[in-house]
Amino acid sequence: MKLTYSNQTIDLFSKDLFPELPRKIVISLSGGLDSSSLTYLVATYFPDIEIYPFHSRDIDGPLDTECALNVHKFLQNYSSQVKNLTIFDVNTSDPIWLKKAQEELDSPKGKINGVPKWRTVRGGSKALQNRNARRVMYDRHKTIVAYAMSMNPPIEDMKRLGFYDVAERKRDPGRSTERLLDNGIYSPYLNVNKKFVAGVYKEHNLMKELYPMTKSCAWGPESGNTNYPEPCTRCFWCNEKEWAFANNLL
Repeated sequence: MKLTYSNQTIDLFSKDLFPELPRKIVISLSGGLDSSSLTYLVATYFPDIEIYPFHSRDIDGPLDTECALNVHKFLQNYSSQVKNLTIFDVNTSDPIWLKKAQEELDSPKGKINGVPKWRTVRGGSKALQNRNARRVMYDRHKTIVAYAMSMNPPIEDMKRLGFYDVAERKRDPGRSTERLLDNGIYSPYLNVNKKFVAGVYKEHNLMKELYPMTKSCAWGPESGNTNYPEPCTRCFWCNEKEWAFANNLL
């Protein structure tokens, strides 16, 4: 089904990728804008698909889980398709995962066009643990895992607004090496940016209820956010959100 928001289009569960619609899917529900909107779209336009959400609970970011739980409650009230939330514990400082992240960064697959795929080893640790959680859910439910990673804003916009240097390079337009459907991982937002997501919230009247439940800011007290749990307004994710929702925040 082709869905267009903010002049960007995705083909959700296109027939090319899915000759037959899956009976159920797994969705990574972070508590952020992207995964919340994707879960909402699947529940809205594909009422016969059961949705099994999961969340990776970072011991250093408890607010993320609080947001994910609130979002999950909203989505379950919206649709009975949304099943119970499975939670995995993540420790980004775990030496075993830090070692694995460093090894991957040092390997050929640790770079995209010569640029490290993660900004920090700790970020890589979290990414690998999330990847492991996706694998567990895939094995448990024997179905695809949907992952709502979107593209970065246009490079010229990020440079003009001053947050290009803190962006993940793997999300830059044209840089992703991932495919829409790859080894059981489905990434329908791969070729659209956060303005698409903003369009979903605005056009479905989600700005007053669902939007305030979500969290984008990734900087906690350990990153110098003295306003925690309020957004820092300085990290990449705060800047990206402001760029996408400019003049549309209620």
